[in-house]
Amino acid sequence: MFRHVKQLQYTVRVAEPNPGLANLLLEQFGGPQGELAAG
Repeated sequence: MFRHVKQLQYTVRVAEPNPGLANLLLEQFGGPQGELAAG
């Protein structure tokens, strides 16, 4: 049997969105020509 607990390992507080950081993360995951960065 498996049990899934949807809980983070540590508390994350987000004060405001950061589009620059989001763009950087998308480029790191898929590259500038990746599927996630297209749009």
